[in-house]
Amino acid sequence: MRIGVSPYGSDRAATLGLTQAAVAGGIDTLWLGDGLFRRPDFAGWQGGMESFVELAWLAGRHPGVRIGITAAVLPVRDIDWLVRQAATLDQLTAGNFVLAVAAGFWADELEYRGIEPTARGTEFRRRLAQLQAELAGERLSPEPHTPGGPPVWLAGEAATMRLAARLGLPFQASRATPAELAPIAQQWADLGGGLLGHRIYLEAGTAVPDGEEVERHVLTGSAEQLLEGLTSYRTLGVGDLSIVLGHDDITARRTLDVLLADVLPGLAAA
Repeated sequence: MRIGVSPYGSDRAATLGLTQAAVAGGIDTLWLGDGLFRRPDFAGWQGGMESFVELAWLAGRHPGVRIGITAAVLPVRDIDWLVRQAATLDQLTAGNFVLAVAAGFWADELEYRGIEPTARGTEFRRRLAQLQAELAGERLSPEPHTPGGPPVWLAGEAATMRLAARLGLPFQASRATPAELAPIAQQWADLGGGLLGHRIYLEAGTAVPDGEEVERHVLTGSAEQLLEGLTSYRTLGVGDLSIVLGHDDITARRTLDVLLADVLPGLAAA
Protein backbone atom coordinates (compact mmCIF):
# COMPACT_ATOMS: atom_id res chain seq x y z
CA MET A 1 0.00 0.00 0.00
CA ARG A 2 1.52 3.29 -1.11
CA ILE A 3 1.20 6.11 1.42
CA GLY A 4 1.29 9.85 0.84
CA VAL A 5 0.52 12.90 2.96
CA SER A 6 -0.93 16.37 2.52
CA PRO A 7 1.65 18.91 3.79
CA TYR A 8 -0.84 21.53 4.95
CA GLY A 9 0.61 24.31 7.08
CA SER A 10 -0.59 27.63 8.41
CA ASP A 11 2.18 29.47 6.54
CA ARG A 12 5.14 28.93 4.22
CA ALA A 13 7.51 27.87 7.01
CA ALA A 14 5.12 25.28 8.42
CA THR A 15 4.40 23.86 4.98
CA LEU A 16 8.10 23.65 4.13
CA GLY A 17 8.98 22.02 7.44
CA LEU A 18 6.27 19.38 7.17
CA THR A 19 7.13 18.61 3.55
CA GLN A 20 10.86 18.32 4.19
CA ALA A 21 10.32 16.05 7.17
CA ALA A 22 7.93 13.82 5.22
CA VAL A 23 10.22 13.43 2.23
CA ALA A 24 13.31 12.91 4.40
CA GLY A 25 11.38 10.21 6.26
CA GLY A 26 10.63 8.28 3.07
CA ILE A 27 7.16 9.55 2.14
CA ASP A 28 7.15 9.59 -1.66
CA THR A 29 3.80 11.24 -2.46
CA LEU A 30 2.45 14.72 -1.67
CA TRP A 31 -1.31 15.23 -2.07
CA LEU A 32 -3.33 18.44 -2.00
CA GLY A 33 -7.08 18.97 -2.02
CA ASP A 34 -9.10 21.41 -4.10
CA GLY A 35 -11.68 24.08 -3.42
CA LEU A 36 -12.69 27.53 -4.61
CA PHE A 37 -13.91 29.30 -1.48
CA ARG A 38 -12.54 29.67 2.03
CA ARG A 39 -14.75 27.55 4.25
CA PRO A 40 -15.60 28.58 7.82
CA ASP A 41 -15.75 24.94 8.93
CA PHE A 42 -12.18 24.25 7.83
CA ALA A 43 -9.24 25.50 9.87
CA GLY A 44 -7.32 28.24 8.08
CA TRP A 45 -4.17 26.12 7.85
CA GLN A 46 -5.86 23.55 5.61
CA GLY A 47 -5.59 24.06 1.88
CA GLY A 48 -5.37 27.85 1.79
CA MET A 49 -3.21 27.96 -1.33
CA GLU A 50 -4.18 27.09 -4.89
CA SER A 51 -3.40 23.42 -5.37
CA PHE A 52 -1.75 23.28 -8.79
CA VAL A 53 0.56 26.20 -8.05
CA GLU A 54 1.60 24.73 -4.72
CA LEU A 55 2.12 21.25 -6.22
CA ALA A 56 4.39 22.69 -8.91
CA TRP A 57 6.40 24.51 -6.25
CA LEU A 58 6.72 21.40 -4.09
CA ALA A 59 7.71 19.26 -7.06
CA GLY A 60 10.47 21.71 -7.91
CA ARG A 61 11.81 21.55 -4.37
CA HIS A 62 11.63 17.76 -4.18
CA PRO A 63 12.39 16.19 -7.58
CA GLY A 64 11.34 12.57 -7.85
CA VAL A 65 8.48 12.83 -5.39
CA ARG A 66 5.06 11.99 -6.80
CA ILE A 67 2.50 14.77 -6.53
CA GLY A 68 -1.26 14.52 -6.79
CA ILE A 69 -4.40 16.59 -6.49
CA THR A 70 -7.31 14.96 -4.74
CA ALA A 71 -9.59 15.89 -6.09
CA ALA A 72 -9.90 18.63 -8.69
CA VAL A 73 -13.55 19.69 -8.77
CA LEU A 74 -14.36 19.57 -12.47
CA PRO A 75 -17.55 21.74 -12.41
CA VAL A 76 -15.66 24.71 -10.92
CA ARG A 77 -12.60 24.49 -13.18
CA ASP A 78 -12.00 25.52 -16.78
CA ILE A 79 -11.28 22.20 -18.49
CA ASP A 80 -9.02 23.65 -21.18
CA TRP A 81 -6.78 25.21 -18.57
CA LEU A 82 -6.99 22.15 -16.33
CA VAL A 83 -5.77 19.99 -19.21
CA ARG A 84 -2.84 22.31 -19.80
CA GLN A 85 -1.96 22.44 -16.11
CA ALA A 86 -2.10 18.66 -15.83
CA ALA A 87 0.02 18.14 -18.94
CA THR A 88 2.55 20.66 -17.66
CA LEU A 89 2.87 18.98 -14.27
CA ASP A 90 3.13 15.58 -15.95
CA GLN A 91 5.91 16.92 -18.16
CA LEU A 92 7.81 18.70 -15.36
CA THR A 93 7.66 15.69 -13.03
CA ALA A 94 8.53 13.17 -15.77
CA GLY A 95 5.24 11.34 -15.27
CA ASN A 96 5.04 11.64 -11.49
CA PHE A 97 1.69 13.41 -11.28
CA VAL A 98 -1.78 12.02 -10.47
CA LEU A 99 -4.97 13.90 -11.31
CA ALA A 100 -7.92 12.78 -9.20
CA VAL A 101 -11.19 14.50 -10.12
CA ALA A 102 -14.57 14.83 -8.43
CA ALA A 103 -18.04 16.23 -9.02
CA GLY A 104 -17.82 18.61 -6.08
CA PHE A 105 -19.60 18.83 -2.78
CA TRP A 106 -20.31 22.42 -1.76
CA ALA A 107 -23.42 23.89 -3.32
CA ASP A 108 -22.22 27.50 -3.11
CA GLU A 109 -19.18 26.77 -5.30
CA LEU A 110 -21.31 25.03 -7.91
CA GLU A 111 -23.89 27.81 -7.92
CA TYR A 112 -21.14 30.40 -8.26
CA ARG A 113 -20.16 28.67 -11.50
CA GLY A 114 -23.76 28.65 -12.68
CA ILE A 115 -24.31 24.94 -12.08
CA GLU A 116 -27.39 23.60 -10.33
CA PRO A 117 -26.08 21.35 -7.53
CA THR A 118 -28.53 18.58 -8.45
CA ALA A 119 -27.00 18.52 -11.94
CA ARG A 120 -23.43 18.08 -10.79
CA GLY A 121 -23.30 14.42 -11.82
CA THR A 122 -24.31 15.15 -15.39
CA GLU A 123 -21.91 18.08 -15.57
CA PHE A 124 -19.13 15.98 -14.09
CA ARG A 125 -19.52 13.23 -16.68
CA ARG A 126 -19.57 15.77 -19.52
CA ARG A 127 -16.45 17.51 -18.31
CA LEU A 128 -14.67 14.23 -17.59
CA ALA A 129 -15.21 13.14 -21.19
CA GLN A 130 -13.82 16.47 -22.37
CA LEU A 131 -10.84 16.16 -20.03
CA GLN A 132 -9.94 12.68 -21.26
CA ALA A 133 -10.38 13.61 -24.92
CA GLU A 134 -8.18 16.68 -24.63
CA LEU A 135 -5.46 14.91 -22.65
CA ALA A 136 -5.25 12.33 -25.44
CA GLY A 137 -5.56 14.89 -28.23
CA GLU A 138 -2.88 15.61 -30.79
CA ARG A 139 -3.09 19.40 -30.40
CA LEU A 140 -2.29 19.41 -26.70
CA SER A 141 0.45 21.84 -25.66
CA PRO A 142 2.60 21.03 -23.84
CA GLU A 143 2.74 17.37 -24.76
CA PRO A 144 2.52 15.35 -21.54
CA HIS A 145 5.33 13.05 -20.54
CA THR A 146 2.88 10.15 -20.13
CA PRO A 147 1.31 8.97 -23.40
CA GLY A 148 -2.36 9.93 -23.26
CA GLY A 149 -1.75 12.23 -20.32
CA PRO A 150 -1.27 11.69 -16.59
CA PRO A 151 -3.35 9.06 -14.78
CA VAL A 152 -6.88 10.23 -14.01
CA TRP A 153 -8.62 8.90 -10.91
CA LEU A 154 -12.22 9.41 -9.88
CA ALA A 155 -13.00 10.42 -6.29
CA GLY A 156 -16.40 10.48 -4.65
CA GLU A 157 -19.22 8.22 -3.57
CA ALA A 158 -21.16 5.26 -4.97
CA ALA A 159 -22.20 6.75 -8.32
CA THR A 160 -18.66 7.91 -9.02
CA MET A 161 -17.32 4.51 -8.03
CA ARG A 162 -19.62 2.80 -10.54
CA LEU A 163 -18.51 5.25 -13.23
CA ALA A 164 -14.84 4.57 -12.44
CA ALA A 165 -15.43 0.84 -12.78
CA ARG A 166 -17.18 1.29 -16.15
CA LEU A 167 -14.36 3.46 -17.45
CA GLY A 168 -11.59 1.30 -16.04
CA LEU A 169 -10.20 4.13 -13.87
CA PRO A 170 -8.87 4.02 -10.31
CA PHE A 171 -11.31 5.07 -7.60
CA GLN A 172 -10.53 6.99 -4.42
CA ALA A 173 -12.91 6.77 -1.47
CA SER A 174 -12.62 9.16 1.47
CA ARG A 175 -13.03 9.47 5.22
CA ALA A 176 -14.25 5.94 5.91
CA THR A 177 -13.10 3.91 8.88
CA PRO A 178 -11.97 0.37 8.07
CA ALA A 179 -15.42 -0.93 9.07
CA GLU A 180 -17.13 1.65 6.87
CA LEU A 181 -14.79 1.00 3.96
CA ALA A 182 -15.26 -2.78 4.00
CA PRO A 183 -18.58 -2.85 2.06
CA ILE A 184 -17.27 -0.18 -0.34
CA ALA A 185 -14.16 -2.24 -1.05
CA GLN A 186 -16.31 -5.34 -1.59
CA GLN A 187 -18.57 -3.49 -4.00
CA TRP A 188 -15.54 -2.17 -5.87
CA ALA A 189 -14.20 -5.70 -6.19
CA ASP A 190 -17.61 -6.98 -7.35
CA LEU A 191 -17.62 -4.30 -10.05
CA GLY A 192 -14.27 -5.55 -11.29
CA GLY A 193 -12.52 -2.35 -10.21
CA GLY A 194 -8.76 -1.94 -10.28
CA LEU A 195 -6.77 0.34 -7.99
CA LEU A 196 -8.63 1.40 -4.85
CA GLY A 197 -7.39 4.58 -3.20
CA HIS A 198 -8.55 6.14 0.04
CA ARG A 199 -8.13 9.54 1.71
CA ILE A 200 -8.32 9.88 5.47
CA TYR A 201 -7.66 12.24 8.36
CA LEU A 202 -5.26 10.79 10.90
CA GLU A 203 -3.99 12.12 14.23
CA ALA A 204 -1.62 10.68 16.81
CA GLY A 205 -3.07 11.28 20.27
CA THR A 206 -6.53 11.92 21.61
CA ALA A 207 -6.78 15.73 21.51
CA VAL A 208 -9.06 15.87 18.48
CA PRO A 209 -11.07 19.13 18.65
CA ASP A 210 -14.80 19.13 19.24
CA GLY A 211 -17.38 19.93 16.59
CA GLU A 212 -16.99 19.56 12.85
CA GLU A 213 -13.41 18.32 13.04
CA VAL A 214 -14.38 15.13 14.87
CA GLU A 215 -16.11 13.73 11.79
CA ARG A 216 -13.02 14.28 9.68
CA HIS A 217 -10.60 12.42 11.92
CA VAL A 218 -11.07 8.84 10.87
CA LEU A 219 -8.11 7.39 12.77
CA THR A 220 -6.85 8.75 16.08
CA GLY A 221 -4.95 7.37 19.04
CA SER A 222 -1.65 5.72 19.85
CA ALA A 223 0.88 4.46 17.34
CA GLU A 224 -0.46 0.96 17.93
CA GLN A 225 -4.02 2.03 17.16
CA LEU A 226 -2.94 3.87 14.01
CA LEU A 227 -0.95 0.86 12.86
CA GLU A 228 -3.96 -1.38 13.39
CA GLY A 229 -6.10 0.94 11.27
CA LEU A 230 -3.60 1.20 8.41
CA THR A 231 -3.10 -2.57 8.43
CA SER A 232 -6.87 -2.99 8.11
CA TYR A 233 -6.97 -0.69 5.07
CA ARG A 234 -4.24 -2.72 3.42
CA THR A 235 -6.10 -5.94 4.16
CA LEU A 236 -9.24 -4.47 2.54
CA GLY A 237 -7.30 -3.93 -0.68
CA VAL A 238 -6.45 -0.24 -0.47
CA GLY A 239 -3.50 0.24 -2.80
CA ASP A 240 -2.93 3.96 -2.31
CA LEU A 241 -3.60 5.88 0.91
CA SER A 242 -3.67 9.68 1.12
CA ILE A 243 -3.39 11.11 4.65
CA VAL A 244 -4.28 14.50 6.10
CA LEU A 245 -2.27 14.87 9.30
CA GLY A 246 -3.56 16.35 12.55
CA HIS A 247 -5.71 19.48 12.82
CA ASP A 248 -3.10 22.25 13.12
CA ASP A 249 0.65 22.76 12.71
CA ILE A 250 1.59 21.20 16.04
CA THR A 251 -0.59 18.10 15.76
CA ALA A 252 0.30 17.63 12.09
CA ARG A 253 4.02 17.52 12.87
CA ARG A 254 3.51 15.29 15.91
CA THR A 255 1.39 12.90 13.86
CA LEU A 256 3.98 12.82 11.07
CA ASP A 257 6.75 12.05 13.57
CA VAL A 258 4.78 9.15 15.05
CA LEU A 259 3.87 7.90 11.58
CA LEU A 260 7.51 7.87 10.45
CA ALA A 261 9.07 6.55 13.64
CA ASP A 262 6.56 3.93 14.77
CA VAL A 263 3.65 3.29 12.40
CA LEU A 264 5.21 2.87 8.97
CA PRO A 265 8.07 0.62 10.19
CA GLY A 266 5.46 -1.56 11.88
CA LEU A 267 3.38 -1.65 8.71
CA ALA A 268 6.40 -2.69 6.66
CA ALA A 269 7.22 -5.47 9.10
CA ALA A 270 3.67 -6.80 9.33
